[in-house]
This record gives sequence, C-alpha cells and structure tokens, in this order.
Amino acid sequence: MQYPAPAIFLYEEVSSDGTSTYHVVDGKQRMTAVFEFVTGLFPVADDSLVSHLRGKYFEQLNEDDRTAFWTYQFSVEYLPTNEETIINTIFERINRNTAKLTRQELRHARFSGAFVTTAEDLADSMSKTFPEGFPRFESQSRKQMKDVELVANLMLYFEEGIRGYSQDELDQAFGDRDSNWDFAETARRRFTETVACLNSLIRLPGTNPLFKTRLRNQADFYSLFTATSELLAHGSVSCSDQATAVRVADFIAIVEDEQMRTLRGNEKALEYFAAARSNSNDTGPRKVRTAILIEILRG
Repeated sequence: MQYPAPAIFLYEEVSSDGTSTYHVVDGKQRMTAVFEFVTGLFPVADDSLVSHLRGKYFEQLNEDDRTAFWTYQFSVEYLPTNEETIINTIFERINRNTAKLTRQELRHARFSGAFVTTAEDLADSMSKTFPEGFPRFESQSRKQMKDVELVANLMLYFEEGIRGYSQDELDQAFGDRDSNWDFAETARRRFTETVACLNSLIRLPGTNPLFKTRLRNQADFYSLFTATSELLAHGSVSCSDQATAVRVADFIAIVEDEQMRTLRGNEKALEYFAAARSNSNDTGPRKVRTAILIEILRG
C-alpha cells in the first residue's frame, strides 16, 4: 500500500554569484528524523506497519529495504518568494491546520542559524551532564522543547543580562541571531563553564544534594545558573566547596519552611520565596532571586 508522502515546503535564495540555497519552511523535523535514522540514532518503531522492520536500525535493513528507503519520494512544495513576512504568514497558515505546536517548536522549524542550533545542542549536552531530573522537565515539556527555550533564555543572559522575555520577544531574539550571531563562541564557552561548575556543586552536600531540592525547578535553576555564572566571571565561587553547598542547602530549607522564612532574620528567604512564587520569569523577580543567591554563594 502506498501512503501519501508528507509535504516539505522550501524557498530558494540565490546569491549574487549564482549559488542557490534552499531553506526549509515546514518539514524540518521530518527531515531531521530521516537523517537521524540513517546515522543510527534510533530504530524502526516497535509498532511499525511493516512488521519485519520493527526494532531494526538502518544498518540492519537488508539491501532491498535500504534501496526502497533511498528511493522514497517526499512531495516538495517550492514557495515563490523569500520575503520573510510572506514566508512567516505561509508557515503559520500551514501549522494552523495541523496539530498546534509550541512557540519553541515553531522556532525550531523556522530558524536554522547558529543561535537555535547552539541552544538545542547545549540543551542536549546539559541533560547528559546533570543528574536526571535536574532541571526538572516533564517528558511532554521536553518533547515540546521547553528545555531549549530555557537554554535560549540563559544564552541571552550572557548578552543582555538578567531579564524576562515574552514569547514575541524570544521570536525576535531568535530571528535577529539567525543569519549572524557574533556572540556564539562566548555564549557556548560561558554556558559550558557554568554547567561544569554547577555539576560539581549540586551533588553536594552529603546525602541531601542540592539537585534534589527546589533548585531543580526551572525558575530556581535559572537563578542558580545566573548567580553561579556571575561569580565565575569574577573568580569568586568554589564549585566543589562543601561549605558553600551547605549554605545554599540551609537557605533553601528555610525558603521551603513557611514558619522559618517568616522569622526575624530570615527576610532574604521570604523575599526569595515571594520572587519565585508569582511572575517568576519576569525581569524583576529573576533579578531578586539571582542577587540573593549570589550573596548566599559568596557567604
């Protein structure tokens, strides 16, 4: 039985020297899945309609099946323009008639430059470095690329400082950095350094490590990340210091305890809790939490 080939929408951009570059407007995830299957990143699904292929990786397919794979034809639609506003309108209309994607999934499909690819690469690297569940994302949220969106926020912090972003502002940030992003190397270096430092710190202290506390929540993780990065930039944080981890753990325990955080002398814990409770991703609350964690980390 022949099944209709999923459409891929492209537009062509021709340079002054006659070189043609084709940009994928819709279908990027399908193409990525094809490339990943060929390189052996995953096997044929166990519920595949073709029973003899179930569970097999590409290299395990017989010659006829590999030939059939390579000769399969996708239907391709070429869009007659490369004007960004028209392309965006077409893309939104295409997706309006299918399953609704998150804004980050739409960015993944629309953009292909250094910013989006770095965000996705660092999100993957971060998940492989930290203990499972730190920072915490439900499986559906990860499928919807919420982890990539958080990483994008952290990369923007390196450029613009601590601030909150609306979804429209994130669209603009991705678009502004899609064709040219001079800050890429610096952002990648600082991100990698901060993750390495945190990976040591959050495994302390003792039997109650920081990665099991509320710091795994996305809002709290953002603040721990930015506070650590700020101190790393000035060489004033020890990534494997037991005493530092104990201070942070003690502070977080007070934040979590309603009676303790309201006692005299624990005003910082109360302030932190308030900044994490409502509008936690806005600029103001993010700055408050980061500033307090910097004090705690410094001792």
